[in-house]
Amino acid sequence: MKLSLLTLCPNESGPLAIFPMSSTRRRIVATIAAAEGETPSLDLARKMLVQRAPSEIEARGLLWSSYFRIHHRQLAELRVGRFFVAGDAAHIHSPFGAQRMNTGLQDIWNLAWKLDLAVRGHATEGMLDSYTAERRPVIKRVIEVTDFMTKAMGTPSTLAQALRNTVIPILSHLAPFQHAFVQTLSELGVAYRGSPIVEGTGKRYFDDSLRGGNGILSRFLLLVGDDAHPASVEAAQNLSESLGTVVEFRSSRGQDITLIRPDGYIAYSASNHAGNAALHSVQSLLQRLTH
Repeated sequence: MKLSLLTLCPNESGPLAIFPMSSTRRRIVATIAAAEGETPSLDLARKMLVQRAPSEIEARGLLWSSYFRIHHRQLAELRVGRFFVAGDAAHIHSPFGAQRMNTGLQDIWNLAWKLDLAVRGHATEGMLDSYTAERRPVIKRVIEVTDFMTKAMGTPSTLAQALRNTVIPILSHLAPFQHAFVQTLSELGVAYRGSPIVEGTGKRYFDDSLRGGNGILSRFLLLVGDDAHPASVEAAQNLSESLGTVVEFRSSRGQDITLIRPDGYIAYSASNHAGNAALHSVQSLLQRLTH
């Protein structure tokens, strides 16, 4: 199964993945039954490619190689007092799926703005605790997906192989499957529904209005649709001004009152028609999160 960013090669002897590093260089990851020598040799890489990769792919040289074991683990808490853990120190999982770097970067993206607000004296303990609450479910899902991919690509079961080789090619041509697959591996589909600092779906806010200029910076954006009642607009402006550098008011296209977090995820959203009730909810939420 070929993808735009990597080539995945299922095989009854174990999966193999080929990651493009440049126009002429590739990284090869494969499971093996037993090590041959202290480090993998060029001959071993060639043997793996002959057994599992498309026939047009061959190895002409070896720059670096190493053996490693695949483990699936994550910490129960990503924050203990003044200590925060992210990336490989917080979770390890199979490299099949290529989500290791994405997951670590997502950890930091979630944490950095909270620490910035804390350093400036604005973040509550609840906001800092939300780092664990938001990231652990995402990490758990990444571990489940990568573990499933590793097992499915290297299953020794003839029946499972037949199902995999029949079903996946069919599904891979369906637009919904392609979209879900890309959203999962890229982690663009991450959302923080159920977070203690989110009311609603917690999805990422994608809008060109956030491009250019100063962007979001380390503050919440309170977006009010351009068809909102003038009284609601004035109330939103007053709320933003009362919270100083923590919140910025912006008029936006659309019909919603939306609170965007500094990391670009939606903390709260309601129709413009909700008016003062929605703004009261925004105020209550911000009071729980900031000083």
